[in-house]
Amino acid sequence: MIFADVRLRGVMDGIDLAREMKMRWPLLPVILTSGHPRERVGELPPGVAYMRKPWGPLNVLIAAEQALASRV
Repeated sequence: MIFADVRLRGVMDGIDLAREMKMRWPLLPVILTSGHPRERVGELPPGVAYMRKPWGPLNVLIAAEQALASRV
């Protein structure tokens, strides 16, 4: 599973990373997060979950379980 911020340093941002991962490994669960309200959420690839910040550790665990359960 990949859990990443929409804003990443470097050549790829989180949306680019999610798109690449879904192309290569379609069953890999991907969750993106951001604290910026108008982030590029509309550009998320199909099957990629989104969590708005702030979130707590329990929220991440629940989202991870849901993402893992939805791939079967």
